[in-house]
Amino acid sequence: MDCSQIGLSFFMNKRIINWGILSTAKIGWEHVIPAIKKSKNSQVIALASRNLSRATALTKKFKIPKSYGSYKELYEDKDVDVIYNPLPNHLHIKSSIEACKNKKNLLLEKPLSLKSKDIDPLIKIASQNKVIVKEAFMVRHHPQWRWVKEYIKSGKIGSISSISTVFSYNNKNPKNIRNIKNFGGGAIYDIGCYPTVISRFLLDKEPKRVIATSKNDKKFKTDFLSSALLDFGDIFSTFTVATQSTYSQQVVILGTKKTVVIENPFNAIANKPTTFVIYNGKSIYRKDNTIKVFPAADQYEHQVTKFSNELIYKTKIDYGLLDAKKNMKVLDAIFMSIKKKKWIKI
Repeated sequence: MDCSQIGLSFFMNKRIINWGILSTAKIGWEHVIPAIKKSKNSQVIALASRNLSRATALTKKFKIPKSYGSYKELYEDKDVDVIYNPLPNHLHIKSSIEACKNKKNLLLEKPLSLKSKDIDPLIKIASQNKVIVKEAFMVRHHPQWRWVKEYIKSGKIGSISSISTVFSYNNKNPKNIRNIKNFGGGAIYDIGCYPTVISRFLLDKEPKRVIATSKNDKKFKTDFLSSALLDFGDIFSTFTVATQSTYSQQVVILGTKKTVVIENPFNAIANKPTTFVIYNGKSIYRKDNTIKVFPAADQYEHQVTKFSNELIYKTKIDYGLLDAKKNMKVLDAIFMSIKKKKWIKI
């Protein structure tokens, strides 16, 4: 049973959901805590770190009431409704199981695990404790992606032939968790999951098979350049992700009538508009085509507000643990394809 389908009547009398933050990870204090504080139905009431002084420094900075020097204390805080978990990838499942045992709902950073099979114990414990666990793909909540999905459904783009993604940055720091193999580092785990999830989101179906290749850093043993082709039957989704190249992001959706190019697909800045170009099929020059501008939107705030609303109003849960497992199965197949150097069925 998918825990995302369980109604939580306890929250029906609440209008503000209390969030706790697990660890002092940068993504937490840079994006998620500010997003929760901006949300009208959510508030941060506690933060935990294995280092109490670090926790205290952040709670003081963000005016958070409680700071803890252990994760266990946060798990056991009865005032906390939801825990945001941005721990390193290899710790996601173990820490989340402990939180679920304490009746905590979870927003868990991507990728949810290192293997799809590892998600099964979390699905079981979440169901037993009637809590919701969701993977933190904030991009699915940005208005630009919601609009693109509806635009595709309208048929104005024609039939989709392919989705092509480039996502890269430059990080050669040996101490950074993105470059530590045992922590689940590497380009595919860190950013390859984005073109995978966004293709599934836009097309509302699963790829049938994949083929992929990669290059590994000789020192880190993690992939720093990877490319994959996801075969959805009638549509291809391809991506290249890199961690030792120039910073770049772009998604191109190729249709039989028009082409949509999303210029800042994944790391849209909260206080800046986003733009994409709709090419009409008659001219390749940007100036001759439609440039659509979306007002500034905080995709992290949208994500938080949506989760809290699902608890408060018992609305339909989107993208629960079963969806996370489906996305992880695609990543499993990508890694297997790289290893065996052939197409892998999903």
